Amino acid sequence: MPHEPLLVTLSQIGAVFAGFMAIFIALVQRDGRMDRVAALRARSILYASVITIFGSLLPLVLFAVGLSEMMSWKLSAAVTVIVGVGLAIEGAGHQLALTPEQKRATGLIFNIVSWGLPAISTGLAICVATGLIGTGNYLAGITIMLTLAAVNFVKISLEQWL
Repeated sequence: MPHEPLLVTLSQIGAVFAGFMAIFIALVQRDGRMDRVAALRARSILYASVITIFGSLLPLVLFAVGLSEMMSWKLSAAVTVIVGVGLAIEGAGHQLALTPEQKRATGLIFNIVSWGLPAISTGLAICVATGLIGTGNYLAGITIMLTLAAVNFVKISLEQWL
């Protein structure tokens, strides 16, 4: 399948971010409960990492089981949108549960990045699933999700250790 090396690389990088977050959460939790704002940011990184891993490997799996290349891309895009929307609803529930002070502490940039980039990625995936745009845009959407994980990882790391 075309772009297989890129898809595998994206999934590996997503797995690295997910692993780092697991270690980070374990270290922060041992000193006491993680505050809700940090937990929201960590959840954002985990969600973006999961979507990156899932969205990168699904077209390869579908192609390997015999679907055509185009059908693998379209079905992957559709399923990734469904999974992503499910994670977004779950994440929104956590964000809505924050107090007004905690909501302010999340920061405008975090909210724009954490909701805007997935919205762009979802739009691209919907267009790929419906055949409006090409499969290269699916790769762009997955890369956007990986970028989200990276940006939030850097932000939470700097806040916790500097």
